[in-house]
Amino acid sequence: MGDVLYAVLDTETTGLSPQLQHRVIELAVVLVDEQGNVESEWSTLLNPNRDLGPQHIHGIRASEVLNAPSFGDVAGFLAEMLLGRVLVAHNLRFDRLFLDAEYDRLGVPF
Repeated sequence: MGDVLYAVLDTETTGLSPQLQHRVIELAVVLVDEQGNVESEWSTLLNPNRDLGPQHIHGIRASEVLNAPSFGDVAGFLAEMLLGRVLVAHNLRFDRLFLDAEYDRLGVPF
């Protein structure tokens, strides 16, 4: 039996509900081995092609995402990074709902 590998992730979003077309505007992933050693870290701002919602909460400004990639631009890289990993997050249900919605917009299951 192999080691369990983890992906610790966090998102910032334009709001609280993907059903209301709120989007992911920042992603961060830390890959961790079974012993808790950090293997790699990755983060990016994302351009949601809409207003950023409550900027006083997430602190991200429109000028910061103007030239950022879209979710579609990073979706393949993110999927490869998470493949075979146990997802870990402070509020995984929330983050997972948003990731599911972002991949659904692309017509791809997460």
